[in-house]
Amino acid sequence: MDLLIALGVVIIASLVIMYACNSFDDAASYLGRNMAPGVRGATINAIGSSMPELMTAMFLLFLFHDRDGFAAGVATTAGSAIFNAVIIPALCIFAVRYKGVLVKGSGDAVAAVRERITRIEMSKSGLLRDGAFLLIAEAALIWFLGNSTMTWWMGGALLVIYGVYFLFLTSGFGATSDDEDDDAGEEDDERPSKFKAILTFDFNNLIYNGKNYTTGSAWVVLSLATVVIGIACWQLAEAVMSSADALDVPAYFTALIFAAAATSVPDTVLSVKDAMRGEYDDAISNAVGSNTFDITVGLGFPLLLYALIFGDVAVMSADQTQALRIVLFAVTVVVLGILLLRKHVTVATAYFLLIIYMGWMGFVFYDMASVIDAQGVG
Repeated sequence: MDLLIALGVVIIASLVIMYACNSFDDAASYLGRNMAPGVRGATINAIGSSMPELMTAMFLLFLFHDRDGFAAGVATTAGSAIFNAVIIPALCIFAVRYKGVLVKGSGDAVAAVRERITRIEMSKSGLLRDGAFLLIAEAALIWFLGNSTMTWWMGGALLVIYGVYFLFLTSGFGATSDDEDDDAGEEDDERPSKFKAILTFDFNNLIYNGKNYTTGSAWVVLSLATVVIGIACWQLAEAVMSSADALDVPAYFTALIFAAAATSVPDTVLSVKDAMRGEYDDAISNAVGSNTFDITVGLGFPLLLYALIFGDVAVMSADQTQALRIVLFAVTVVVLGILLLRKHVTVATAYFLLIIYMGWMGFVFYDMASVIDAQGVG
């Protein structure tokens, strides 16, 4: 029964996170409207889509002052990174192949039609930039996890990596044109009811009747969305620990499965929507780029803050973290290789990505079964 309750909390938390992140992203995008496209993508957009990973890692680390809490935080970040790198590109490819991309009618036609895309030709420069920094961040994490403890300067080093990444973005390296403003007018103008606005945490419609954002209203919506995301991530962290107790396994495993998937919901929904609007290049590239923020800031900031307040953090289960970091790095290299070396991305690529994720889940469940068997023997 405890496991079923925990699973229910995970599902509800993922839905709450998804809707609250929509409000967060809309308000944050307005506040960062005058930023350069690359800078906004690395700050406003990255924070909006990666807020669940950051806050879940914070709660796991600060609420559970032990190795389990930190291991679960690492697992959440790593599991989410693999989900983003494998599942999101696959779903984007499936969406444009089988559902189609919205294109405007010819001539003066107002109605839009869907065109099914069989091959996606990607821009390599942005993906190369994001992929390179992601591998650097993962390499640093691999090195840090090889120690018996992690210290404050390791969290600071991860933040420095993101800072350098930010500087690259501000310099315009690998930048692509930003079409967000052009698409703003294509959104549905129908306003939801107050009841629906409550259920979906649409604070702009709930409080301001869907009026255009102002600086004041954007900050109000942003603050309320942050509170809701925080509460959902707090409950998600509790569910990770309670499900681990129910299964009698380390929280590391339940975080890899439940928390990683739940915190990846906003990225998934937003990327698929972008792909179906014809922005499939950005949708797939951003899925890889957001992982850089997850690892450097989503894990680095909680580690830095916790270590400065409470001291060094012990690393749990060297064997498990060793295997995790190797698999994470290997999956990233394979996915980047597929996306960068192939001239076109097709539905066959999506199926291959799903096979990779099935292999990943098989590895997780095999590792978990081994721990359960070892505990039974003990």
